[in-house]
Amino acid sequence: MGGTDFGCPLLTSAAGLVDAHRRLAVARPSWDDVVMTWVPGAAGPELPEMDPADDPFTGSWEDAQRHILAIDLEAHRVLGEPGAGAVEHHEGLGAIFGRMAHLYTISFDRFVLDGPLAPNRRQLARAYFSYETLAGELVCGKKCLPPLFGRPVADDIGDE
Repeated sequence: MGGTDFGCPLLTSAAGLVDAHRRLAVARPSWDDVVMTWVPGAAGPELPEMDPADDPFTGSWEDAQRHILAIDLEAHRVLGEPGAGAVEHHEGLGAIFGRMAHLYTISFDRFVLDGPLAPNRRQLARAYFSYETLAGELVCGKKCLPPLFGRPVADDIGDE
């Protein structure tokens, strides 16, 4: 099933994140070693030693960022305003889904490299359990997502 066949913005963006992470791994097998610098006032991160026009890594990175933003926007739309007693979680759902997409990619696309101890798959299972716990706390109002202040709101989030 393609990433656009889900009919749900969160699932579509989560599938898009997995696809973007797979493309990141193909473009740069050790891409998680790349250091990115955020410059105040800049539209995005400064990517070292890359030609943004020619580098497939940059396009994949930008796709991943769009999906993360789409997840955060949809999560805020679905959950609405938090209740008075809700404790703010330290990160948005986009970051959580992004981490799980990365762990999924390195767990299953590099299955043999994960080895018999399966540290990546175990970390993915822990991340999924943490997400399930957070989702329950968000739904019952114990926790809320951090505000999206300073994040650009684009009308063309899903356009590619």
